[in-house]
Amino acid sequence: MFSNNNLISLRQLKFLLILDIFGMGITILPRKLAEYGGQNGWLIITISLIFAIICLFLIDKVAMLYPNQNFYSYTSKIIGKPLAIILSLIFTLKILISISLEIRIFSEILKEIMLFNTPFWVIAITMLLLSGYMASNGYEARGRIAEILIFIVFIPLIFVFFISLFDIDFSNLKPVLQEVNKKQFLYGSVYGLFHFSGIEFLLLSYPFIKEKKEIRKASFKALLFVGIILICISMITIARFGKYDLVNQMWPVLEMMDTIDLPGSFIERQDALIMTFWIISIFMIVNAGVFFSSLILKDTIKKGTHTIYICICLPIIYILALLPRNIEQVYTLLENFYKIFGSLFIFIIPLVLLTIAKMRGLQDEKI
Repeated sequence: MFSNNNLISLRQLKFLLILDIFGMGITILPRKLAEYGGQNGWLIITISLIFAIICLFLIDKVAMLYPNQNFYSYTSKIIGKPLAIILSLIFTLKILISISLEIRIFSEILKEIMLFNTPFWVIAITMLLLSGYMASNGYEARGRIAEILIFIVFIPLIFVFFISLFDIDFSNLKPVLQEVNKKQFLYGSVYGLFHFSGIEFLLLSYPFIKEKKEIRKASFKALLFVGIILICISMITIARFGKYDLVNQMWPVLEMMDTIDLPGSFIERQDALIMTFWIISIFMIVNAGVFFSSLILKDTIKKGTHTIYICICLPIIYILALLPRNIEQVYTLLENFYKIFGSLFIFIIPLVLLTIAKMRGLQDEKI
């Protein structure tokens, strides 16, 4: 059951956005960037960040039309109820599929790195049940837990990557902007945009935020922070391994963490340490997906409680996570999924909704 005051502050919004965006993509992002841009891969994510900021402003303009109403309600006013129902169901399906793929990758990596003899279903169900429980407590509970987890994730992470700076070869980043395939570079920038998935949750979040006029500014700061972190991690990883070794590694960030010698050697396995931070981040991503997918269904169907729809979504996510045969197929499906749905709710749908709203002369609702 939700709290009586299911509203969050701008500070909580920033922390939620950071945790919702950062996570799954970081394990393979440097490898994909090296495939598209070689030693210039870190520049690709810089361009992707600029694209993401543009998308953020589009999303904000749409959500601010009716900031006190849920996604189904305000899209009904813009494009009509039948299309709003279809759009809401597509949005729900997109979230469910993306979360199921993330659960599968999370379970496979955790089994490979730490829990060698633990069955996949145990890891997946445990994460889903914990995420479902958190989602059932409402958006304010998510905001409060984000205020705690943000420091647990990023302070140690930044420290560890700072230590890695003393043992990398920056010559691996040379030559800059040479040997660049422009077509591949541009495609890589679009691909990098998908690693900012999570900003589309802003289309659903506005009714839960107190100071609505400052949402754009707070969201921009959160997006910029994540972007800088992704750029730094990508640059350090490419400099550590070089573009040729990097493209042959499944999870280069975890590989790099295992080679870092922390002062005093008080931790034997840094990869296990980074896995801990990563698990926390994935938990926030999964419970965000569970929360919002069930919320869209509840708002669209207008019957039953939010908890009932959470109970409906959890088994669907689990079944979808079981469908791929192996981890290679999961990554193939994820990349194809990004190509089809990646920009849909980040860029295309907000642009279409905003265009229709302007054509119909709809104005921002007073707040």
